[in-house]
Amino acid sequence: MTELAFSDGSDMKTLYIHIGHYKTGSSAIQKYCADSATLLDQNGYHYPTAGRTGAGTNHADLSITLAAKHGFKPPPWYQGTTEIDAIYAAFTAEVAAASQENVLISSEEFIQLALGQDPKAAITELHNRLDQFDVRILLYIREPMALLKSWYNEVNKGPHGTRTFPVFFKNLNTDFLAQWKTYRLFASVFGAKRIIVRSYKYTGMDHIRGFLDAINYAPLPTGSDMISAQEAQDLRTLELERVAKKRAYGYDQATLSQFGDIKLLAKKVRQINFRFAKL
Repeated sequence: MTELAFSDGSDMKTLYIHIGHYKTGSSAIQKYCADSATLLDQNGYHYPTAGRTGAGTNHADLSITLAAKHGFKPPPWYQGTTEIDAIYAAFTAEVAAASQENVLISSEEFIQLALGQDPKAAITELHNRLDQFDVRILLYIREPMALLKSWYNEVNKGPHGTRTFPVFFKNLNTDFLAQWKTYRLFASVFGAKRIIVRSYKYTGMDHIRGFLDAINYAPLPTGSDMISAQEAQDLRTLELERVAKKRAYGYDQATLSQFGDIKLLAKKVRQINFRFAKL
């Protein structure tokens, strides 16, 4: 794949796009940035209100409208607009009016651009819509099994619950867990030197400080406040609720009896480990 040409960025504002991954503390980052927007402004970083859905903290309008244009089905919680041109125009206007030289947006739904049928086209459109900025992409990665367990817990919070853990794993997109393809695709469009990769391994303010350090923000906040925008269910609650939600679909779907060939699962594990190791 050929990287797109960029200027040296000397006459552009720097735009940091935090794209996730899912279950890597994105909600905590977004909450901090929204709550601390005035402080960020004072230190030269603007966290725009344009592009956020309603009073939300996530720039879901920027990510989901673009992903939906390229085939992504918006999640049930998203109640925003589909007017992609209007969304990006409002965002660009707000940033142009801001005095800060650095701009920060955050939405883990940007990951969906790399998981669709034509990801190169989707990510290229993101690049083209933001070509007036010197863009940096920030990607958090997480050990695949930890990501899998956390995602399983998250999906089970929904009204329909999940399948059993092995079946859920077997049917989940390999690239979602391996994370290599997401990095590779964004790097192919924006350039590898513009991709910042961090491992997800801290919580609370340590996580926030690590994020701000990654985007060269100073001064870093002090303190040890716990910031958690997403609470995981304990395993007992998860399984009891999962089985109860699946009752209407029959016993087989709520148990291991329809799992299938374990060789397929073993093959998937090898693929995920091989691809994640590249990161």
